[in-house]
Amino acid sequence: MDLGLKNKTAFITGGSSGIGYAIAEAFVEEGANVIIASRDYSKVEAAVKKLKRKNPTVKIIGKELDLTDEKKIRKVVADIQKLGSIDILINNVGGPAAGAVLDITLEGWDKGYYSLLRSVILLAQLLLPGMKKKKWGRVLTITSTSAVELIPKLPVSATFRAGLTAYAKGLAKEVGRMGILVNNLLPGPTGTTRLEELKKKSPAFFESMAQETAVGRIAEPEEIARIAVFLCSNANSYVTGTDILADGGYTKAL
Repeated sequence: MDLGLKNKTAFITGGSSGIGYAIAEAFVEEGANVIIASRDYSKVEAAVKKLKRKNPTVKIIGKELDLTDEKKIRKVVADIQKLGSIDILINNVGGPAAGAVLDITLEGWDKGYYSLLRSVILLAQLLLPGMKKKKWGRVLTITSTSAVELIPKLPVSATFRAGLTAYAKGLAKEVGRMGILVNNLLPGPTGTTRLEELKKKSPAFFESMAQETAVGRIAEPEEIARIAVFLCSNANSYVTGTDILADGGYTKAL
């Protein structure tokens, strides 16, 4: 199947490792240009080098970006727009502060709001005008199953990722007739660095997570990436304004 991604340009936050990097890699393999951003520029540089080895014929750019810093977001977007408009926006950010609801400080809540929700709203405001001009665009936010089912000790994640469900649905209604599709992708337990650290600390809990999926295992980042690339391609022309679970049947909520 030709996904129609050649010569498209995707901007991927949190793109230097884990699910974000896997998505960038999948786009590169489909012939799309990619711009990846992350807080740690050394990781960004390493990821860019790896991606260029995958496909030296496409444009691959790396940017340092803290999603809690509005000025930095605006500057990075202004810089990349000088190279041309962005066709695809992938919002991806690491997990926020964990703990009991009343134990998380206001600073922890504020940081979660800025990184998980406000950054998505700001990036959409900055990048959608270019998509509207082309009458084609895709906005995909990588959230979590916590958006639809509470996970113990992750109230910040649940609060703002659930907010993204409402935001995506509202935005999709406004831009759908302009050729722009907006969705959220909700991974379940996935083999990222963060989960590998959990495996070392608590092998029993890690194994219990795997067994709670319908398929009896943890996902690989590449499996999540394939779904993301489909949702952002020409092959998807009708799915918009919704949450798509990619959790191997982990979530119990209806």
